Amino acid sequence: MCGIVGIWSRTGENNEQVVEAMSNTLAHRGPDGNDISFVAPVTMGHRRLAIIDLVSGDQPMSTTDERYTIVFNGEIYNYIELRQELEQEGLVFKTTSDTEVLLQTFVHWGEKCLEKLVGMFALAIWDRSEETLFLARDRSGKKPLLYFWDGHSFAFASELKALLQVPGCETRLNAQALELYLALGYVPAPLAIFQKVQKLQPGHYLKFKKKQVQIRRYWFPESTPCRPATTHTERLAEFRTLFAESIRLRLRSDVPIGIFLSGGIDSSAVAAEVVAQGKKLQALSVVFDEDQTDLPYAIQVAEQLGLPHEIIEVGGSFKNDLEHILWHYDEPFADTSNIPSFYLARAARKYCKVVLNGDGADEVFAGYRHYEYIYWKQSLKRLACAAGLKDGRIGDPWLIYFQSKAIFRYNERINLLNSDTNKNSFEQFIRGHPFLGSTQPKMALYRALRADRHVYLPNDLLYKMDIALSAFGVEGRSPFLDHRLLEWAQFLPIGDLVCGKAKKLLLRKAYNGILPSEIIDRPKQGFGSPITRWLEGSLSELLDEYLPSTLLEQQSQRHVLKSFRERPSQVNSTRVWVLLMFALWAHQWRVTW
Repeated sequence: MCGIVGIWSRTGENNEQVVEAMSNTLAHRGPDGNDISFVAPVTMGHRRLAIIDLVSGDQPMSTTDERYTIVFNGEIYNYIELRQELEQEGLVFKTTSDTEVLLQTFVHWGEKCLEKLVGMFALAIWDRSEETLFLARDRSGKKPLLYFWDGHSFAFASELKALLQVPGCETRLNAQALELYLALGYVPAPLAIFQKVQKLQPGHYLKFKKKQVQIRRYWFPESTPCRPATTHTERLAEFRTLFAESIRLRLRSDVPIGIFLSGGIDSSAVAAEVVAQGKKLQALSVVFDEDQTDLPYAIQVAEQLGLPHEIIEVGGSFKNDLEHILWHYDEPFADTSNIPSFYLARAARKYCKVVLNGDGADEVFAGYRHYEYIYWKQSLKRLACAAGLKDGRIGDPWLIYFQSKAIFRYNERINLLNSDTNKNSFEQFIRGHPFLGSTQPKMALYRALRADRHVYLPNDLLYKMDIALSAFGVEGRSPFLDHRLLEWAQFLPIGDLVCGKAKKLLLRKAYNGILPSEIIDRPKQGFGSPITRWLEGSLSELLDEYLPSTLLEQQSQRHVLKSFRERPSQVNSTRVWVLLMFALWAHQWRVTW
């Protein structure tokens, strides 16, 4: 969970002071080391969280001939295998770090090296000979990477706050990004909330050369060849093999590892597989003081697997920490589970520098309730077609899915923005997304899974955990997001995923008899927060102080707030929370149009 920063300057000067200021904003990401390197016209900085090779893995790192220099955030889990492959071709290594292996894979294979990497990464490599800056981001989007280009300076960083140290990078709102925030509760890549800043999308790389930015997609999971037809029993065995290998690689560390345990099937499966490989990791769980529904299940799993278990309670006192939490989340962010995630990460740092989690299982094996809805809609649509009814009577489950995702509808967003110039940025975003624009696959459930894997997962869930963990110098690893497992799972039959109200069928079947039946049969609970209680109680004063925000149309905000106070439903609470998080964030960052 390191932090990387860098600037290319048109005039070629050493930007050490600016890069140092950028790096200082990311000190929390890398408490174990800090260095800056200038190779004209590029200045790069690195904040290190030491996980592999604690002694000699410092960055920025250069090749012996000083042609290539790298800064890198993440872990290359298969670095040992890649090193052995390169050593067979005569390469000699000076360290035992995955950073040196990553650098040499680029030297040896160029951009094609990305296809060989198993891991999570955001990297920048400067090629002094070709005068090319190469950036890349991992396939699932575990590691963030943003960049700024104004025609004079090209800069990159792990977090937006670092880019704000670059002259010319201002806190001026991007209207399209703000509309998407009002629809989703987060700002999806490639957009950023500020003008002139963008995010590199997962599974993409960027080349900056001769003042030109070229972006290419390198991961095409949908083009992976379909595997031969298999039986359900064979697929169970294939999954267990892939998952065990993913766990094995993610247990590589020179520092202590822990595991987040929620009491659900996802994190419990990770814990069970870890124990099967002979490891007893520290288990950590978070509960609210008035809602301990999940706690008995987490305790049961920890006791059955023989894991040491720490329980962290979160109460209503987080109001005092809210400003600090919002500072870490550079953009307006309305996923309420970021608050318990923040406290969970803080507790984890007392025990370990690396934690395993169950992130991604819902997007891989169809764990959300809306998949059940789409399944039934698709079934009704097929029946309607068979009966000779027109498709319009049932509706397109794919379009219904996206419409249902919007927190504020199109007209509401336009009213809040007091403008119609964006012409539905939400729809434009979906149609133009590299992983979503295709009409394939035809089946709505598979398309919804793809959407969640490539939009919701990286821009909400993974961003949430990266920021929370990095705030305390902790690295998170997600075994369900091994790209080989993702490519394999995209071809699973619907019967392995959803059947009626039952979801994640293959995952549950794989651990039937290994985990308690209460865990196997338990429906998904989610990792949310009691926002209605918060908004009516400890945070009610903030509503009066910060809403309506002067940056949005005030009458529309008053209407939303009035609806909540008259009828504090989950829908109205979420809408108020979205507005409040934006207002608090905008005040903290002194945002302007």
